[in-house]
Amino acid sequence: MKITFASFAAVLALAGNVSGHYIFQQLSVGSTTYPVFQYIRRNTNYNSPVTDLSSNDLRCNVGGSSGSGTSTVSVRAGEQFTFTLDTAVYHQGPVSVYMSRAPGSASSYDGSGGWFKIRDWGPTFNGGSGTWPYLSLSYTFNIPSCIPDGEYLLRIQNLGIHNPAGLPQFYISCAQISVSGGGSANPSTVSIPGAFRSTDPGYTANIYNNFNSYTIPGPSVFTCSGNDNQNPPPTTIVTSTRTSPSVPTSTQPPPSNCAALWAQCGGNGWTGATCCSSGTCRATNEWYSQCVQ
Repeated sequence: MKITFASFAAVLALAGNVSGHYIFQQLSVGSTTYPVFQYIRRNTNYNSPVTDLSSNDLRCNVGGSSGSGTSTVSVRAGEQFTFTLDTAVYHQGPVSVYMSRAPGSASSYDGSGGWFKIRDWGPTFNGGSGTWPYLSLSYTFNIPSCIPDGEYLLRIQNLGIHNPAGLPQFYISCAQISVSGGGSANPSTVSIPGAFRSTDPGYTANIYNNFNSYTIPGPSVFTCSGNDNQNPPPTTIVTSTRTSPSVPTSTQPPPSNCAALWAQCGGNGWTGATCCSSGTCRATNEWYSQCVQ
């Protein structure tokens, strides 16, 4: 029997409706793990995804607009934080973490304010094939050390792009946290819904056909280095076997063709300037280096 792409995609879509779903239901702060849904808003659609890009459910999932029945956990700025699922992430696609500062208590906040991204997990490429950060039960990161004290919604999402014949799927949970010991940074923010568009390359990517680079949807990741409002460009990972260039150490005046302050100056696959006309070339990860002060 001949199996066409259309029939294969239909099978994928059917399978996606009955299996392979999951939910981020538990968290850990440092070495302390808390009970399921104690500090995470309990959604009302079980483990199903959100697919409507215009829906307010993109913030904290279906039924997650209020946290009146959810406690708020205390976290120190810079502290390690972990989200754990009921079952391992099953679908290929990026995992991202966002924060939104509540104007008052996190429990009464609906997420209608601004959101900033603090972490991305995307694919890595080797020899023309991509490897995704899925089949994992937990995702660990650090709360930014420079953000202001206050109560926040801490949002994690997996964007499943495993089925090119259907809509991408957002698997979302929001924790309620109270941050102390922070700083005065003022991250640039986006609105949710609104941060993701149906034309985003990372939303429409076909991971089964000529898949050798990927840009994670949404804003760039906020970091505490450099200016408070300075974010690195969106995460873009490309195929390459080159190593990251070393940071220039010369004290001589840089050549006139060096990268400007805050511009890219290195990373795997980068073919542009590898020196800085101002500042220092600093590696953010193996794929991206930036001229910073």
